[in-house]
Amino acid sequence: MPRPIPQHPQRERRRPVLRALLMAAGLGLLAPGSAWAGNISLAWDPVPDPDVATYRVYVGTSPGAGDQAILDVGPVTAVTLTGLPDCIPLYVGVKAVDLGGLQSPGFSSFVSGLPQPRVASTTPSRLNQGQENTVVRVTGANFTSGMTRTDLVFDDPDVRVLRLDFLSCNEIEIELSVGPFLSNPGDPGYNGAGGAVEEVPPALIGGRSVQVVAPDGSGQPIFGVASNAVTVDFVPSRTDTDGSGRVDGWDLVRLARSFGSNFGVGSGYDPKVDLDGDKSVDGIDLALLADYFALTF
Repeated sequence: MPRPIPQHPQRERRRPVLRALLMAAGLGLLAPGSAWAGNISLAWDPVPDPDVATYRVYVGTSPGAGDQAILDVGPVTAVTLTGLPDCIPLYVGVKAVDLGGLQSPGFSSFVSGLPQPRVASTTPSRLNQGQENTVVRVTGANFTSGMTRTDLVFDDPDVRVLRLDFLSCNEIEIELSVGPFLSNPGDPGYNGAGGAVEEVPPALIGGRSVQVVAPDGSGQPIFGVASNAVTVDFVPSRTDTDGSGRVDGWDLVRLARSFGSNFGVGSGYDPKVDLDGDKSVDGIDLALLADYFALTF
């Protein structure tokens, strides 16, 4: 948290240009009437006066208060505030200060909200390819009751959030499924066309990051990211691509038919033999199949 700047008693100068409220323009991470905020990024219209030396930003728990921070940011019209306390609704306002150190009597329009939402951990933190309808507890900070399942996004679209429940400012619960699986029209996150069943490709093996995404007033996203929050593990039984109960030459033939293909490019891609989930049937998939060749499940 930045240290508050000591304030000295001073006479408010009644210059018309500084008396007017600053216009709050493009407060990038604040949605009107919303609790979403962020490591708050602010922008405002400049005061058209050559005597303006700096702008002073007040951050407090009530309008006009500076109990969390008072910052002189210089002759700029945009700033990003960091180090704000979690789960405390904040009010932010701006004043202009002239060359003599006198500040405008009026504030800009106040904006308010919680600091930016962020993810710290997930429980469980390991999931398997093909694991469906799994409940995961997510801890972090600055979650709000207005969150929906689309506000939490994994960096692999084949880790799909089906439901999100708000528990507290520090905790939410989600239900998710990890590809590969079949998705029907009407399922949350369904991406297929028409009435066809969608075969969701395998999720990539390894750490998956998760981010909180919520639109601000201008529709731009804000992010709270946790890298490697969940690890997706390979399921050995997937090497039995034809479901015969044994990894054999038929599975090798199926992989060979799709070898070198890529998801979404041309034809020939078979998600059954994209074992590592990298959207490409390649040598890694062949090596995985070889590891379990002749194994009976």
